[in-house]
This record gives sequence, C-alpha cells and structure tokens, in this order.
Amino acid sequence: MRYRPRRPLKDRVLAEWRGYWEPQDVAKYEDTIDSVVSKTMKGLGLNDRFNEEMVFEAWNEMVDPFIAANARPLSLERRVLAIQVLHATVHYELERMKGQILRRMQERFGADKIREIRFRLG
Repeated sequence: MRYRPRRPLKDRVLAEWRGYWEPQDVAKYEDTIDSVVSKTMKGLGLNDRFNEEMVFEAWNEMVDPFIAANARPLSLERRVLAIQVLHATVHYELERMKGQILRRMQERFGADKIREIRFRLG
C-alpha cells in the first residue's frame, strides 16, 4: 500500500538532475486539515476552553507596574487565580486591593471563569 502518490516522470528526472526533490504542493490539503482540526477540537470540547494565558497577560495591564514586577500569576485552577508575591509589603497591598482586582478580572473574563484570587508569598 502506498501512502503518497508516485511522482510524475518529469519530477523524478528533474530531481535526479538537480540532486534534490522539490517540495510537493500541499495547498490542496490545507482546507481539509483545517476542517478536520476544527471538528476534532469541537468534538473534544476544546473550542470553549478558557485560555489562562490571556489572564496572565492581562495581569500586567490591570495592576501598577511596580506590583506587576513583584507579583506574577502562577496558575488558574478551579476558577482560583494564584498569584506569587515576592515581598510582604506588596502582599499586604494586594490583599487590600483584592476586591478591586477580582472585580476587574471578572468584568474582563466573566465571573464564571474567575471566582477568587489568592496571594502567596515566595
């Protein structure tokens, strides 16, 4: 059983003369591959999956640059955003701003995606 079609005689002769094969044109397969991937993602439920990287990128926009330099998001598990904080003073300030930051995150991403923020020193 052949997995790919046999190349025409003209292509084989040119490859022999040049010493290498020209890449085959795969443009006709692009639409097929795109539809297969989208159907597979839909079937696995990955189309609606929340991308936590967007939250990590938004963190730097939502907080002061000093706080962004001293605190960074670690994970988003079970709708709880974990933030690693380097200094106790920054931790104290973030605890005071927790409600405001949570509200901003929920406005941007939805309350069903983020329900709580937890800060960890370390």
